[in-house]
Amino acid sequence: MPRPHLSDDGRTVTLDLHGSSVDDALDLVDGLVVEAARRGRSSVRVIHGTTSTDRGAERTIKLALYDALDNGAFDRHVTTDARMEGVLFLGLAPAPRPVQRRITLADLY
Repeated sequence: MPRPHLSDDGRTVTLDLHGSSVDDALDLVDGLVVEAARRGRSSVRVIHGTTSTDRGAERTIKLALYDALDNGAFDRHVTTDARMEGVLFLGLAPAPRPVQRRITLADLY
């Protein structure tokens, strides 16, 4: 079974949510946006896929992320977003004093 995966090149953080439930994905993205902004990253790339549904549920990770964006859940740190097939790009506000340490998936739990 796939599990979420994260990579950080020091500028953009990429989070692949394959294998996540909708609720877990929202928690991971929320934590990632905060950490990425705190550590001075300019953007976050979220790979949500095209069929990210909970078993028997109609809610998808993609739609839950879009709803969270539309409802202002990430407004504190996200300045722009680009919604593409399978991927969501988030531009982040610059941090005044960024922490240079790389972000890992363990930092989000």
